[in-house]
Amino acid sequence: MSGALGAGIVFASLGASFGALYLLQYLYHQRERSGASWFMGNIASVAAFCGSYGIALLVFEPTLRVALGAVAFVSVCFMGPFFLAFGLDYTGRGDLIRTPLFGIVAVVPLLTVVLAVTNPVHGLVWRDFQFDPVFGLATVVYTVQPWGVFAVLFSIGTAAVGSLLLIGAILSYGPLYRREAIAVILSTVPPSVGVFVWLFELGPVPQLHLTAPLMLVHVSLDAYAFVGTHMFQTNPATQRTAERTGLDSLSDPVLVLDTEQQIVRVNDRAEELFPSTLSNALPIALGTVLGVGLETLRETEEIRVETERGGTFAVSYTALTDPRDTPVGSMLVLYDVTEDRQREQQLAVLNRVLRHNLRNETTVISGYADLLGGDVDDLQRATRAGKIEAASDRLLSIAEKVGTFESVQERERQPAPLAVSTVLADVERSCSAAHSDATIEWTVTPPELRLRTDPVLLSVLLDNLVENAIIHSEVPEQTASISVSDASNADGGVVFEIRDRNERIPEIEIETLRAGDETPLQHGQGIGLWIVYWCVQKLRGSIDFEYDDGNVLTVTLPNLT
Repeated sequence: MSGALGAGIVFASLGASFGALYLLQYLYHQRERSGASWFMGNIASVAAFCGSYGIALLVFEPTLRVALGAVAFVSVCFMGPFFLAFGLDYTGRGDLIRTPLFGIVAVVPLLTVVLAVTNPVHGLVWRDFQFDPVFGLATVVYTVQPWGVFAVLFSIGTAAVGSLLLIGAILSYGPLYRREAIAVILSTVPPSVGVFVWLFELGPVPQLHLTAPLMLVHVSLDAYAFVGTHMFQTNPATQRTAERTGLDSLSDPVLVLDTEQQIVRVNDRAEELFPSTLSNALPIALGTVLGVGLETLRETEEIRVETERGGTFAVSYTALTDPRDTPVGSMLVLYDVTEDRQREQQLAVLNRVLRHNLRNETTVISGYADLLGGDVDDLQRATRAGKIEAASDRLLSIAEKVGTFESVQERERQPAPLAVSTVLADVERSCSAAHSDATIEWTVTPPELRLRTDPVLLSVLLDNLVENAIIHSEVPEQTASISVSDASNADGGVVFEIRDRNERIPEIEIETLRAGDETPLQHGQGIGLWIVYWCVQKLRGSIDFEYDDGNVLTVTLPNLT
């Protein structure tokens, strides 16, 4: 009977060691996650303790038995500090591990190793080591010295602090980490009881270190926590990091994600926005709530939410990292832009309808004006018909300008290298075709000057500048000149100078452009300069207005990357 009991103790000890090694292998694949590497240290200590003690129970050779006993003793001293480091890192307090205070924690087990190796010289860890077999095992008794007692109790104390950190996570973050954290906390109880029983020689067989076989319970609970519930896929470090970003102060819907794109925390506004899905227990997959994955959200930066309080939301993404800069998840903030998008749609529809109707109605007006003007017998009526037709042409031009303006606003820049002289030649041809009486002059210095920019936006910009100069001319010679040269700055680029012989551009036009808006008391008289302004903005350039016997508009454009 006693032999079977002894064999059971050895089997349980070695079983706990093999179980810890299996768990260590699993944790190796999770080593980049918060707390994983430190818990690997704890489990390695468990494996070393259980393995060395289980083998030692079968060894009656004194020297080897002492060596195995020393390994087991030192392993116990490492368990607590490793567990404390795990608790700190797992709950988002990993920065404390790099402080001098934790350095003191690390010194205790390291110093114990040195003292255990040199114990035959000074006897500061244990004394009177001798065999005292029970159940047919090579059990021993010895007197643990003050340093040995301190080292063991220190290990138990640090493990207790680590457990308190996990308890704090349970209380702070609700049921999300409850099962995992409770399992890990409970796993520390059996070995701690075993250490107390052995250290203070309690029970009928004080020479037996029951901590080793009790470690089988410890390893089983840890395996449940880390393998069965995927503890490192959702950990409190994600939420703690999110809190540091001011999560609770945001009035917009906030979703906190772990590294597996699972929602692990939300604020009240998010719960109101998704009442049916977020009422379930977290974590929950992001796709289940929003219908799309994180990558899609980051690409579109917008989502349509079809709930009672839904609408169109702009999505702001923030990566979350722990104090070691290890990724622990991300945070999504949803900004309600429903009204903005509705206004954009309304304006787009109104714009299309307006341009369509303007085009149709001005065609009708122009046709009837032409018929009226053909009556050569009534000169006054013919003159009035000419004015009607001219007004109709101006309205049609405005409709076309609005279309150009819209295309400029919607266009994404597509930079390409181009020869400036080629662009100016195209501008001259298009403007001369539309205004046959106009004279357009241009020079490029040096002639081979090149610029990397969007060719479409540049053509629209120059077309409108030249056309403005031509159509506002009040003299028979409709002339516009363009001079182009290198920009005299370190960033390179090109300077376009457009001159005309017209009256000064009204200051109100320039002020309107600089303000970037039109107010009830400040209206531009056309949208040609607005098209110029937005082209310059799109091309990241600048425009200056001067007057020198005519208007001088200087546009400076950089090389775009």
